[in-house]
Amino acid sequence: MDRHYRIIFEALLSILIIIDLFFAVLISIGFIVGIKAGSVNYFGMWDLIVCILILIDFILFRVIGEPKENIRDFIRENWIYVMACIPLFFIGFNILHLFEFKLIIAILGIIRIYALLKVLKITTHNVREYPQKTKLDYATLLLLLVLIIGSLLFFLVERGVNPEVTGYESAIWYSLVSMTTTGYGDIVPMTFLGQIIGVIIILTGMGYVSLVTATLAFSFIELFRKASGKAADKLEKSVKGLENTLDRHDEKIDKVLKRMDEIEKKLDEMEKNQKINK
Repeated sequence: MDRHYRIIFEALLSILIIIDLFFAVLISIGFIVGIKAGSVNYFGMWDLIVCILILIDFILFRVIGEPKENIRDFIRENWIYVMACIPLFFIGFNILHLFEFKLIIAILGIIRIYALLKVLKITTHNVREYPQKTKLDYATLLLLLVLIIGSLLFFLVERGVNPEVTGYESAIWYSLVSMTTTGYGDIVPMTFLGQIIGVIIILTGMGYVSLVTATLAFSFIELFRKASGKAADKLEKSVKGLENTLDRHDEKIDKVLKRMDEIEKKLDEMEKNQKINK
């Protein structure tokens, strides 16, 4: 498969894995502070989708077109990649309903998060240079940390005070809505600490959007500069090639002119000899 399609697919897969990890952390916190079973089931469905995409990535880019020796070496060195294709959360939550067995869920969560992190390291190999160059990876990590910690703190300070915060899901919803600066107004902080948390979340979201916008603008300018540089180099090579061609033609014309002068001289000599003979 074309390398560009692979990079695009693995970049999108990496984003989905990051979202899956984010949800996994939120669900883990939810099991501590309290979360509804329906929310956990939705997360299990999302985890199943990510597993299917990881399996597609494994088949298309690790199996098809690769020698058997390379496949065996890859599985031996990255066995956790195969483990990541198994939807542990979906099996544990949606099929076996292990909500009461928190120890088993914790073990499954640790294995799943570790597997996703290893796969993320592999899938971002070809796309890691861009976010590292623009420091967008650090900004994204900060964004997720603010979202996770902010939603937890908002839930703790508003629980029992704010009638709209009926569960941890409400705090997550408020954090997401505030970070995107949408502001539905369905949940309003009732405490002073809740308002401070909301301001921090809003400012973080605005700063991240500004950084992404500036990064994209810089990227387009950089691409245009590189394209212009390539076009200028190509034009310069064409001009040099044309100059070389003209130089070669000038040399040939000079040779022809010299040859014509020689022929003209010989003709003059022949005319002189003819006159002398007469």
